[in-house]
Amino acid sequence: MPSIHKRLHPYTLLIAEDDKSTLKWLVKVLSIYFKEVRGASDAIEALEMFNKKQVDIVIADIQMPQVDGLSFLQKIATIAPDTLRIVMTAFNSPAYLNRAVESSVNFYFKKPIDIDELLVAIASNIPQIKKEQSSYDLGCEYSYNSLTKTIHTEDKNIQLTKKEVLILELLIENKNSIVSLEEIEKKVWTEPATLDAIRMVIVGLRKKLYPKCLENIKGLGYKINIL
Repeated sequence: MPSIHKRLHPYTLLIAEDDKSTLKWLVKVLSIYFKEVRGASDAIEALEMFNKKQVDIVIADIQMPQVDGLSFLQKIATIAPDTLRIVMTAFNSPAYLNRAVESSVNFYFKKPIDIDELLVAIASNIPQIKKEQSSYDLGCEYSYNSLTKTIHTEDKNIQLTKKEVLILELLIENKNSIVSLEEIEKKVWTEPATLDAIRMVIVGLRKKLYPKCLENIKGLGYKINIL
């Protein structure tokens, strides 16, 4: 399915499934098609993983210990509404179907899973994902979410000031290229700004990132070193 592979490859996926053999199989097979596939054995672990590094697509089994799949996907919808949300279920009773609708899942799949059908369904629903990229991998377990305007690390979310957001997004837009102080002033400040004022904001931003992420090119400007 070369066209499916090409369409799905840019996206990242998280699977929450308490059956270890099913989880291992899904991660192995879907890793062929997606940029990154991560697996969690329950909803709590999956939510922790999602908070550390958000993904484009989340698949959850409907029945899991402690927190069920629909409650988990409902939580995902509140954190990142543009995430494609899929529930796997062995049940087709009206009660489960109604809960699926109320939980705002994009679609549900009956077990046992037919991988080809799942891939086609995801590919068909990808337009529901926000067309503009919203999550950026900054390296070293850091990521930036342009919807929430926050930096996510392994154990916390970091809030940014308005100017820090504008500078970071400008650097990401020009990733691995030098952005001059003049361009930063032009794009971020609505009024003339001193070099010290600009540098002060950048110093604050650098403290919220890991060392070497944001590089000072002496006499030229700054660049962000990400893939």
